[in-house]
Amino acid sequence: MPRNPPHLPPLPTLLFLLPILATQPGCGLAEAERTRQLRSACTDRDVSACEEIGLKLIRGDRVFRDEAHAIPFLEQACEGDRWEGCFELGTAYREGDGVDENLGQAAQYFEKACEGDFGDGCAALGYLHQTGRGVPENMTRAADYFEKACEMGLSEMCVNLAIAYEEGEGREKNAAAAAELYEPACTESENSEACLRLGRLYRSGTGIAPDPGQAASFFERGCDAENKASCGELARLYADGEGVAEDPERALELYERACGEGWWDRGDGESCYRLAEMYQSGTIVERDDDEAERYFFLACRLGYRLGCAPPPPPPPDST
Repeated sequence: MPRNPPHLPPLPTLLFLLPILATQPGCGLAEAERTRQLRSACTDRDVSACEEIGLKLIRGDRVFRDEAHAIPFLEQACEGDRWEGCFELGTAYREGDGVDENLGQAAQYFEKACEGDFGDGCAALGYLHQTGRGVPENMTRAADYFEKACEMGLSEMCVNLAIAYEEGEGREKNAAAAAELYEPACTESENSEACLRLGRLYRSGTGIAPDPGQAASFFERGCDAENKASCGELARLYADGEGVAEDPERALELYERACGEGWWDRGDGESCYRLAEMYQSGTIVERDDDEAERYFFLACRLGYRLGCAPPPPPPPDST
């Protein structure tokens, strides 16, 4: 928790701030009355009312957004153990919204929110430890905070914890533990990154028994959730007949989906490269050197290095 909590404004200062809480046009009389009631409750030191006002101001929720004026309300809420107020204060200090950026102060507020079992605070603190921003870089502590957030129902943090197990960063390497976390994140929370990573574990058999059929199932879930890398992985299974019946046309369709419309579309570089090879050789599609060159270029722009030095085209009579 904050070792040096900021000085809270005296009651007259809070009273001075209250007139800024003008509701936005169109919010109606009921919202205006609710705002008036919150003003009164906050001046009477009702920390839940102060939190609600602070959250409204910092988010622009039916009042005009004003981060700077939100801070004293959130400070009072946090001092009264209102954990969402602590989290929003941490976010404000991390982003420099309404206050000067101060990552150390942000970490302290996130820690207080986390200690109050507010999952987003644990997640935010985990990211700070993972990157060494405002606190010493510590992958074990990062994984600890991701685990706590996961236990509070934040599926994305379960994925982060699974990655720690899969890669052995902050946790002892354990692919089975990673898979156990990835599966519900994929099947219940529809987290496409979990589907992709779980599919890759089953395809490679790294630390768990290989199962191409299971890999295909998870890649398909990821692809349906618009994860382009999952589409590319599924395409390669169809191209090779691995875990699914060989189907070059289906592979082509998936490669196109995975590659995307252009380099700005954050597509899968290897899929673009496979498309380039198809157009260069005339496999499944009519040979088209211009299309091949375009896909090699996309593969290169997307970070797939083979696309930056593509193989020479076959001689014209080879088709």
